[in-house]
This record gives sequence, structure tokens and C-alpha cells, in this order.
Amino acid sequence: MARRIFTVSTPLGERVFLTRDRWRQIIRYKHPAVASKQNEVRACLEWPEVIRESAKERDVHLYYKKSGEQYVCVVTAPADDDERFVVTAYLARNVKKGTELWTS
Repeated sequence: MARRIFTVSTPLGERVFLTRDRWRQIIRYKHPAVASKQNEVRACLEWPEVIRESAKERDVHLYYKKSGEQYVCVVTAPADDDERFVVTAYLARNVKKGTELWTS
């Protein structure tokens, strides 16, 4: 089993985890700008400002939390029946369109 950096509960009552391998992939190849923001990624899942359903894939959720002039966006997908995993995390200027699942 992959080593987990964290597992948290979200306002939707879901358990979301981030593995070490996934985090390395995100910060090395996809979104190096979030390399120093692991704590903000975790906080975004625990205390987001907005959670949206992806307009393209209904079972994909996007969590947003303001960070300065931008948002930290964390994308999650189902891992199994009772957990989700972090697909990616990045900095965004705006909240994407999609069905709103939760707001603070």
C-alpha cells in the first residue's frame, strides 16, 4: 500500500487521502508552484471556501480555498466506496464552473 502523507475529513463527510507518490508527481511534473503548500492543500480539504462538482466528471470534486490573490484548488476522485484521493492540486485565479456542493 502506498504511503500516505495525510488522510482528512471534508465538510461533505468524505475521507480524502494524499499519498507520497502522488504528491511527488504533482510537485515535480504537474504543478511545481504548490511544492511549498502542502499544509495549504490539507487545509483546503478540511476548511474549503467552496466545493464544486466537476462540470465534466460528476464524481470528481474541486475544493477551493483563497491563498493571497489566488485559490488553492485540490481535485479529488473516488478511491473506493468510503474514501477519495487527491488527483492533483494547483493554484487557480478563479473558481471553475460546476454544481456547487458546499460553501462556507
